[in-house]
Amino acid sequence: MSLKWPTLRHRLVAVTAACAALFSVAACSAANQNTAGSDASENPVRDGGTLVVAQTSDVDPGSFLKTSFGNLLAGYQVLEPLMVVDPDSGKPVGVLAKSWKLAADAKILDITLHDGVTFHSGHKLTAQDVIAILKKVQDPATGAANQAIAAQISSMKADGNDKLTLTFSKPTPNIFDLFDTMPILNPDSYVDYAGGKNVDGTGRFVWKSWTPGGKVELTKYAGYRDAKNTHLDKIEINSINDPTAIVSAIRSGRVDYGVGMPALDARSLSEQPGYSLVESGGTAIPLALDVTKAPFDDKTVRQAVQYAIDRDRIVTQVEGGQAEATDLPWRKSTVGYDATQAKQYTYKPGKAKEMLAKAGVTGTTFDVVTLNTPEATAIFQIVKNNLAAVGLDAKAVMLSATEYDERIAQRDMQAPAVLMLNGNALSPASQVVSRPELLADDNLLRFRSEKYTAIVGKVTAAASEDAQKSAVHDYNAYFLDQAFAVPLITRPVLTVRSTSVGGIKAMRSGFLDLGQAWLSS
Repeated sequence: MSLKWPTLRHRLVAVTAACAALFSVAACSAANQNTAGSDASENPVRDGGTLVVAQTSDVDPGSFLKTSFGNLLAGYQVLEPLMVVDPDSGKPVGVLAKSWKLAADAKILDITLHDGVTFHSGHKLTAQDVIAILKKVQDPATGAANQAIAAQISSMKADGNDKLTLTFSKPTPNIFDLFDTMPILNPDSYVDYAGGKNVDGTGRFVWKSWTPGGKVELTKYAGYRDAKNTHLDKIEINSINDPTAIVSAIRSGRVDYGVGMPALDARSLSEQPGYSLVESGGTAIPLALDVTKAPFDDKTVRQAVQYAIDRDRIVTQVEGGQAEATDLPWRKSTVGYDATQAKQYTYKPGKAKEMLAKAGVTGTTFDVVTLNTPEATAIFQIVKNNLAAVGLDAKAVMLSATEYDERIAQRDMQAPAVLMLNGNALSPASQVVSRPELLADDNLLRFRSEKYTAIVGKVTAAASEDAQKSAVHDYNAYFLDQAFAVPLITRPVLTVRSTSVGGIKAMRSGFLDLGQAWLSS
């Protein structure tokens, strides 16, 4: 299952040197390690031990470039990206990349790799390896998370073993979003990854074994370039399909850290002594409306639906307060985020009724396609009740994750409305070319206009911060007016750890780094 449902697209350790401004022409260098959020453990660092974690999905070793939800915990312990993007500053931080320089026009990027990085097999990482993986990501058949960004690379050139230059077909200021979701695999053993027996990475932990549907065992990589700061001996990742069973496993002490439980359960457990929340990534949950299906072919009706929804109630009753009622698809820290625009569709059922009456729409029945999960079901029930209060009858069509993903991939939801989730951790420039409800072409809601295409183009090309602010503001205004995929809420991914666990780092895109985690007891 894609990260677009549970998180987004739907990533690591303490930084010792920060980058220069994201779009600076000056070279930007960072320490070997990086930061992207952290937990607030007060426990002392201790070496040794096995960290036992649980997640609701099995790992998918053939999908490391697709950001599969099952790889949320395993992926970046075994593998590493060139860089990650700090969730607070929005700036790139180096991992395998030692330094980089993005040209002023955002059309050329020079990268220097750290020297002496080896895969667990002993193969030394080279610039040619990076180019080989970039070509895999460019190939649509791979299904990589940010293929649309990689497609803008028109040429790749290695300069020796540790330097490479990427040239883009157009300004690509969001190139760092690509690296944030692109771990570097060993091209020599790429075909072996899917079987899960030979997963060769450069990370702090070695992939020792995988029992499909059961667990993954990772062991400390003694040859890591900074192995002294790897505190755990082993990490054991268990697949437990039932979110309630994960809660029970944490409470019993059989599991130290759990991923995949409902927000209310996560918050409730974290409020008990001995447990704490870890937030990562970000997700937007829009009520999306097919603009070719009556009555949603009328913009006034789409706007009325947005006024009819009590977003604050969803935040309180479904998400336990761990969410934001907003009309914008971006994170609040996004350049160009406008708090006034974010509150355009406040709860106004009276206004919604008036707008529907003027449009001649009352008593209309329609389907809402949504996932068959506790969170989605609870959100739909509030939406259904809110719409009933203004004279609309929404009926749920509950789908499995597989069915839901297939309809999205086919761009055919088979209904005029859909309650969906999609990651909102990346920059707007990346989201408008990757999120199916925001695309200018092949839009999930069949929304198309020359103006929208032009606005999306402006967002993707904006290089300076001022240009980004202007482009995103203009996008927001048109997006809200057309009201085809307005969010109900945005929220982080919530996970729960025992307070005996420290050092968990949450990446902007939702992945979690346990590489420098420790157990205090």
